[in-house]
Amino acid sequence: MNRRLTPKVSPIEEEVASEIRALRTSSHNAHHAALLENSEQLAHHFILDSHGNIQLRFSSLARELGTEMRTLERTFFAEYRKTMTQFQVEVRLGFAQYLLGVFPPTKISAVAAQLGYKRVQDFNRFFKKHTHESPSEWSRKARASIASQVKRTSPD
Repeated sequence: MNRRLTPKVSPIEEEVASEIRALRTSSHNAHHAALLENSEQLAHHFILDSHGNIQLRFSSLARELGTEMRTLERTFFAEYRKTMTQFQVEVRLGFAQYLLGVFPPTKISAVAAQLGYKRVQDFNRFFKKHTHESPSEWSRKARASIASQVKRTSPD
């Protein structure tokens, strides 16, 4: 017997599933019903809402939305002119950069955990692949740039 193992549902996927179920139970609301009919818009919302968390798998999202994965991919691309994966990476990177650029600096391990990485090294590899700098290098430069701008704009 060849049974496929279903991967364990991540906390972020469980949260998204709960929100979708809540939308279904309140689908008497015309707005909620319209949202449920536009799975690509819901996928967009959940990617943004989760800050592109790496543990949000699109197959789980499609299953919960009651649509085929390929259909969700096609409608998402038609609506946003990018794949869900491209959008997820874009959102994850933007949120990481936001957190790394704040004063005082957020620990890289905290940023990695917030984005769903179990190992900081995996986050570092992701970040460097997309920015060509390590998170700590990028963070130092971003904070220095912000400090410089604040210094220039503050009255002497």
